[in-house]
Amino acid sequence: MLFLSFCILLASCSIPADNFKLRDGDLLFSVGKGESELLKAIQNATSKGGEIPFSHVGIVYIENDSVFVLEAAPKQGVVKTPLADFIDESAKIDFEPIIAVGRVKKAYEESAKEAPQRALMHIGKKYDFAYSESNNDFYCSELVRFSFLDGDGNPIFPAQAMSFKNKETGLEEPFWVDHFKKLNQEIPEGEPGTNPADMAKSDLIEIVYRYY
Repeated sequence: MLFLSFCILLASCSIPADNFKLRDGDLLFSVGKGESELLKAIQNATSKGGEIPFSHVGIVYIENDSVFVLEAAPKQGVVKTPLADFIDESAKIDFEPIIAVGRVKKAYEESAKEAPQRALMHIGKKYDFAYSESNNDFYCSELVRFSFLDGDGNPIFPAQAMSFKNKETGLEEPFWVDHFKKLNQEIPEGEPGTNPADMAKSDLIEIVYRYY
């Protein structure tokens, strides 16, 4: 029943592909492909039943008419990925990738224009498995947060109190307990951070296109 509701939700959100073009600084929110424990733990901690469980986000970068996505991924760290590869790594329904395009509102257009260049400065840095804003590593939405800055150099996307508990049950996810135990760290419950599912619902952006 839940799967059926999810499919209906996706179908109702479809947008025709006519004349749509990506812009520098657009945000691509995706649902990851596969059944990794990390992916499931991210979705459980950031999405409730009925919501699209966006687990990843990247920044569009257009270079000489070629479209790339600047992203922080667990296996590679911060990388520049061809759009086709990014799409291929997304989960699909009816052969269409579950990717939504977010675009910042007009008041933040300058921030969007500058964001790809800021993100490019972090290429090669490690993935932030500690999910901490105090180190020099990045997870996906953290890269976005620190690439979209206002005129004073502050992130336009505010930090939120992170939670690593299951959104449905309110209980700690065993994955996160083991994950942070291996890092010899406390779970950073309540610490400032971001996640793709909440960022996709930000008042600062509009979802202007869906690939599904």
